Amino acid sequence: MSAPTPPPVPPAPPLPPTGSSDASTLPYGTAPLESAPGDAGQVPSTYVPAYGSGYGTAPAPWTPPVTAPQNVLAWVAFGLGLGSLMFGPISSIAAIVCGHIARAQIRRTGEQGAGAALTGLIFGYVLTIGMVVAIVLYVLLVVAIVAGTAYSSGVPTSL
Repeated sequence: MSAPTPPPVPPAPPLPPTGSSDASTLPYGTAPLESAPGDAGQVPSTYVPAYGSGYGTAPAPWTPPVTAPQNVLAWVAFGLGLGSLMFGPISSIAAIVCGHIARAQIRRTGEQGAGAALTGLIFGYVLTIGMVVAIVLYVLLVVAIVAGTAYSSGVPTSL
């Protein structure tokens, strides 16, 4: 019985030519293959990487930065504050309530949206105060008109 023979060892890859003029046009870390005499002007389809030209591992894929979630109630307060221009004091009072609750939640949980909650509060307070002042001025105007017409006819009337 004879021992099995090992498979033949493949030949070593050829060494790159030393005086090649097109080596400057090759990608970094690659060496040209030896070309046959009839292959003049043709670029080889594969390159043999030079020894020691490891690129390492591929970079990690891009992931978006992780941010805190938005507080929805803050944006509701913002919308109600702006909506109070159209819908009146009911919307502005709701904006004030939602804004205070949202700011408390944001302080407790660290969510985003503090600016929206503050804007809703500002719009809510300013428009509520503005509407109260407008109603008071309207009532005073009506009282002044009624009181002025009572004395303009020359005959005093009791109110």
